[in-house]
Amino acid sequence: MALLSDNDAGEVRKIFGALVSDVHVRVYTQKLECPTCQDTENILKELDELSEKLKISFLNSLDNREEAEKDGVDKAPAIIVSDGTNSRVKFYGTPSGYEFSSLLTTIIDTGGSEEPLTEDTMQFLKELEDDLNMQVFVTPTCPHCPSAAVLASRMARYSDKVKSEVIEANEFPELSTKFRVQGVPRTVINGKFYAEGSLPESMMIQALKKGLEADPSEETNLMDYLQND
Repeated sequence: MALLSDNDAGEVRKIFGALVSDVHVRVYTQKLECPTCQDTENILKELDELSEKLKISFLNSLDNREEAEKDGVDKAPAIIVSDGTNSRVKFYGTPSGYEFSSLLTTIIDTGGSEEPLTEDTMQFLKELEDDLNMQVFVTPTCPHCPSAAVLASRMARYSDKVKSEVIEANEFPELSTKFRVQGVPRTVINGKFYAEGSLPESMMIQALKKGLEADPSEETNLMDYLQND
């Protein structure tokens, strides 16, 4: 039984009409200890039929350990979206609810003809000296999560100094506990900075500039760097 209705599949096909270049998607699933892997695989198989520009490959994270290690995948289900040259943009968990839209947007960003980031953001990323690991905790029912997830994914797609992980908080409770996720979206950067809620792009970049310059010794709320502005 198809997970996408005929109407939904038709709408996604139209959305994928904006793709001008191939988008490579690597999907890691496993049979054991992963109750959501089958749904994730089924969703991506249905998407695979909706555009010739999508190049989706399916791997078993246990059988394909060498590939998983190379891609930096340590959990399943995992989805990597790229132009085929890197593995910086990852989604962990089932792409359902609002996170389905985050995945679609990231696919369009990757294979589209326009750069969605602002000039200020691109300049910040070009001058970035420190590597950034952005972990965005989300849930399928959170309407504010896609903007945070998409921003992190866009930054990682643009810069080889940035990696993004969009993590479905309920599917990975140990990680959620480790990073004290009590509400979503929660963005954790290098395990040092965090942001509650979805910060506008300009605010995220402004706070990151100040935070990286301050280099705090303990976990700090990025909003602390904006309070005096």
